[in-house]
Amino acid sequence: MFTEADALKVVEKLYGFDGKRIVEMLLKVNSGKTIDEIAQETGIRVNDVRRLLYEMAQDGFVSYLRSQKGESLWYNYRWYTNSTMLKTALYRRIENIVRILRERLEYEMSTSFYVCPIDSTIYTFEEAFENNFQCIHCQSDLIEFDNRQIITYLKELLEKLRKFIA
Repeated sequence: MFTEADALKVVEKLYGFDGKRIVEMLLKVNSGKTIDEIAQETGIRVNDVRRLLYEMAQDGFVSYLRSQKGESLWYNYRWYTNSTMLKTALYRRIENIVRILRERLEYEMSTSFYVCPIDSTIYTFEEAFENNFQCIHCQSDLIEFDNRQIITYLKELLEKLRKFIA
C-alpha cells in the first residue's frame, strides 16, 4: 500500500524538488490555490509553476477547478490535490510500467538475437538472416546473443511491482 510519502518521492523523481514543494503545499490546503498564490508562497517563478502544474495534471497528480470571473471571458483556476489523487496516479503509472515491461518480456522471450563481437550491434534473427549473419558495419560474423539474464531481470522486476501494488 502506498503512503503519501511514497507519492511525494515519486513526484520529486518525476517533477523535481519544485514539483514536490507544490504538491506538499496543495496537500495542506482544502480550497486550492491559484498559480500566482503558489508562486508567491514557494518562490518559484510563475511560468515554472504553470508548467509543472500542467505536467502533473496530465499524469493525474493534481487537478483544478475552473470558475468564470464575473461577466468577463476570463477564468480563475484553483489547483488542488489530495492523498487519494496521488495514490491513484501512482497506481496508474505503475500499471502502465507493468504493461510495458510485460510487452518487453514477451518480445525478449519470442525473439532470437545475434550480436556483432566487434561493435556490439544487436540484430534480431530476421535481420541477421537477411545479412547472412554478418554485421552490416564491419562484416564480421555474428554470434548468438544469450538474453536469459534480461528475461530473468524483467521477470524479477515484474514480480516486485506486482507485490508493490497488490
